Amino acid sequence: METIKLKFLFASALLCCIVLGSCSMQDYDIQIPERVFGKLNILEKDLTMDIKDGSSLSFEYQVTNANELIKLKTHIEKTRYYSTLSYRSEELGWIDASVFDIDLQEVLGKANMNIIIEKHAKTLKKKFDAKTANRIADILEGLPELLYYELGQKEFYNESTLSIFYHLAAFNTVRRSYEKRWSGDCQCGVNNSYLGRESPFFCAEDIMVSADWAYEFINEKSAIKRSEGHQFDPKTILKYLNNESGKLISVNKVDKLLREELDYFWRSINVKEKQQINSKVFTLSMVPMVMTRSEYNGWPIDPECWLYGVHGGGDCGCCGNYEGACWWCELLCYIHDHQCETCVSPYGWWPGYCGPDCVPGC
Repeated sequence: METIKLKFLFASALLCCIVLGSCSMQDYDIQIPERVFGKLNILEKDLTMDIKDGSSLSFEYQVTNANELIKLKTHIEKTRYYSTLSYRSEELGWIDASVFDIDLQEVLGKANMNIIIEKHAKTLKKKFDAKTANRIADILEGLPELLYYELGQKEFYNESTLSIFYHLAAFNTVRRSYEKRWSGDCQCGVNNSYLGRESPFFCAEDIMVSADWAYEFINEKSAIKRSEGHQFDPKTILKYLNNESGKLISVNKVDKLLREELDYFWRSINVKEKQQINSKVFTLSMVPMVMTRSEYNGWPIDPECWLYGVHGGGDCGCCGNYEGACWWCELLCYIHDHQCETCVSPYGWWPGYCGPDCVPGC
């Protein structure tokens, strides 16, 4: 009798998902990120000194074909770190968009920087709406590369120059907070390459990957789905990644575009194909999830899980490691799982890298 009841719930929930998906069909364009171009002008710099003796940098960046300007002024006094990012637009005029005042002795060997970024991002989110925060993040995104070629490697890796990464990380955290469907928290995960002094600061969610690798990965996964009879053809994101060939791109940005392609695919297919997908991946163990979760855009599971072939909470690509069906997948989690195949952290002194729930051989 219990089995019959479960099957009835399964059928009801499944029908509900199918109907909702069918009724929400709509045409829309996927917005492709555009690189912001402009002119960099160094105003003042003193980047030859060691951090304990102080250093400073100020520059401005004029956006091409727009009345927008970025100014950054950073200086270090003994153990105090001051950095002010100003932004001008026709709508807002001049504003101090982001200000850091950090006691370097309290950062504890950089281990607390992600916490500082999270707190700062919460302040920025109260100050800026999604549109403005995204625009500032887009402008800042291209500045590290320009600074590297303008200053050279030695001056680029001075702490005053690297302050641009803290501002960028904070605005990217705000951007991700606005984009998250189930959580509005400003989260900035620990970046171990920064802790290991192998890279400038960025949140774990904003790790950079090769556009060429992302292209091959998504193309391969979608080809597998087509071989199974599902015509998922993510032309928009593949075209974007192809245009970015040879460059590094944020995992979060790839993940956002991929979800939009998957959502468009689900809305465009017929009821029969929806039933076919559901019958292969939707099990009775998922009934409670579907009955309590209603924000899958019509999917009974997270669409990226379907694309990666993820079913259980312990599969590669599932965010976390737990019993039962996987609730959430991201490209970042897929990359992390493959980096931690042996569950042995490359940073032995930082035990949280792969996590206590890591499963060897994932």
